[in-house]
Amino acid sequence: MPFPFGEWVILFLTFISWAEKRTTRYFFSLLTIAWLIGKWAETYLLVNMPWRWQLSRLAVMTVFWLWAFRRAERRFLPLFFASLVAFVQTLFFVNEPGVFPFGEWFFAIAMVLVAWLSAKSFWGTAAALTGSALLNQVFIRFTYDGIIRFANLPDDFTWNLGVGLFSTWTALAYGWRLNTEKKSKRMTQDLVVVQNLANCESSEEKEL
Repeated sequence: MPFPFGEWVILFLTFISWAEKRTTRYFFSLLTIAWLIGKWAETYLLVNMPWRWQLSRLAVMTVFWLWAFRRAERRFLPLFFASLVAFVQTLFFVNEPGVFPFGEWFFAIAMVLVAWLSAKSFWGTAAALTGSALLNQVFIRFTYDGIIRFANLPDDFTWNLGVGLFSTWTALAYGWRLNTEKKSKRMTQDLVVVQNLANCESSEEKEL
């Protein structure tokens, strides 16, 4: 099994949010609890099945999708377009496996662009991508039935790419906000200095 990149990122963000007492600690705690419940069900309920439903990851994706869906301005149209790209990818890989180099990356970039252009917001894009990934797991199950005997649902590429994408996006947005606030604070301080100088000059003119 590859290194569980996504799981460790979520656990690290949960610890950081609680250590710094951020408002996001409730959100990351929900994701961690969902992962633990899913992992328990995955360990004790699904044994020796040909289709390995990774319930821990699916539980996290479901909670994240519900959270994003409630905050998205555009909900159904971005989900439809992103799901359409995901279904086309699945059908393409079933009929022409291995023909298109870097096919997973191509369709992943296309899906992100479609979701973003149709949603025009972070939560809308997140809801579209996560929802389409969840729907595509069911589609993969029935499309690949009789073709392969074992598969991880979701696979490592989908899971790690999703966690990495949204973590990087959030970090860049947070850094941009801090930079903007720092510049705004600096401009406010400069304005105060200018106003103080102007007041001093006006008071000196009155004294003269």
